[in-house]
Amino acid sequence: MQDLKFKDQLGNVGSLVGVNHVNVILGRNGSGKSRFLRLIDSCLADDKEYRVSYVTPERSGSFQRDGNIETNIASNPGWSIHVRRANQVNGASFKAMSHLALRNAESYYLRRLQNTDARGRSFQIDCLDPISKMLGNVSIEQGTPDFVFRTFDGTLINPNELSSGESETIAVASEVLSFIMSVDPSRINVLLLDEPDVHQHPDLQARFGQYLLDQLSALDDSARSKVIICIATHSTALVCALANSDFTVLGTKEFDSQTVLLSKVAQDIKKVAPFFGHPLSLSLSNDPMLILEGEDDERVWQQAARSSQGAIRVFPVLAQSVDQQLELESFCDTMLRSIYDKPKAYSLRDGDGTRGSLPAIGCITRFRLQCYAVENLLLSNECLEKLGIDWTEFQALVQNWMEQNAGHKDIPYLQQLITSKDRFRDKKIKNIRQLIVSIAKSNKPWEVVVGQTLASVMRNQHAPTGEFSIFDFLGNEIAKEFLH
Repeated sequence: MQDLKFKDQLGNVGSLVGVNHVNVILGRNGSGKSRFLRLIDSCLADDKEYRVSYVTPERSGSFQRDGNIETNIASNPGWSIHVRRANQVNGASFKAMSHLALRNAESYYLRRLQNTDARGRSFQIDCLDPISKMLGNVSIEQGTPDFVFRTFDGTLINPNELSSGESETIAVASEVLSFIMSVDPSRINVLLLDEPDVHQHPDLQARFGQYLLDQLSALDDSARSKVIICIATHSTALVCALANSDFTVLGTKEFDSQTVLLSKVAQDIKKVAPFFGHPLSLSLSNDPMLILEGEDDERVWQQAARSSQGAIRVFPVLAQSVDQQLELESFCDTMLRSIYDKPKAYSLRDGDGTRGSLPAIGCITRFRLQCYAVENLLLSNECLEKLGIDWTEFQALVQNWMEQNAGHKDIPYLQQLITSKDRFRDKKIKNIRQLIVSIAKSNKPWEVVVGQTLASVMRNQHAPTGEFSIFDFLGNEIAKEFLH
């Protein structure tokens, strides 16, 4: 991609060299990262070759509709741009602007669906549910006529009652979604995110980084070639979440320079990045690491830890593959034994159709799921109970759903599932995992169902036994280790 070189009306010049799709700008406080982004904004704003959107770090207000903002934008389309460019909200609510951005994203999305096969697709599923997955404890839904927020037990929440981290995440995610949905293929689209991690816990920062990459990946190659995202941040969690992508380059803004040189992230940094994504959280909580094979497992155990009220004391750490998991197990053993007198950590791998235990690597106790993958826990007795049904009732619900959705591509697989003797314990159900939850008439993401079930079992200090219990699927060795 071409470098960004710019000059404002006062003669200030700057350049961003080595540009990629995601450009992370680091630097100490006062080095001028925010001024650098605003310089890019002001210099390119009137250039017809570019479409620029700037997200200020000053993000006040509540994520809800504000008629005054709509009136101001209707009478002056450049109003919100000038407000943000000043790096202040001047009494206006930034998050109300983000609320409008999400509504605009909905309009763009519906236009994209025109003249396409939209079966199984909706703005809720494709756009709002990914935002809810970042939040963990609340969901955002399409209401009548506005967006609404609910806890996962169905309780409505006023936008003013959202935590600062949840509110920030929703607002910035809405800005990203609106920007991606409205990419102009005839221009270079530049999104400037100034400290998108403000008020977010490290877990949220990391999940937002992955959300941004997912949105970028969803674009086709032609549209993506026209997208440049610049991020000014201090967050190691956000940087590490972005670092494993080939879209990402890093650079440092120095005090006395208006040129930022960007470069690819070194492979050795990528390998250890998951361990250093949450240094403050890890050092304060002193919870043992739980090295996990994939993002699905990470989300489940993050939810379990959050919902367990302290009963589950592990710190989920993500490996990107089985090979990297082995490398991280060895690295972690060496690192922990050099720091702690009594080091302890865990590693959990998918079953992938294989049963049995795994030998420890030093201080790393290793487990293997006694089912194909973490989503298979959905079909355990306890997860079905969390959904308010048992296996017999689930079979009946599936049968009824198949009759009402004749011709659906997943019907043959569902038919095999409900007639199987082992509930597909050792088979892949990835393609139907959210459908299983939907058929059970729940609006929870499947990761939340599994995570909350694990939390409930751990809180009760009771290891369920018997075939199809959650610990039968998970592995009784984990019960013995985690239940004290």
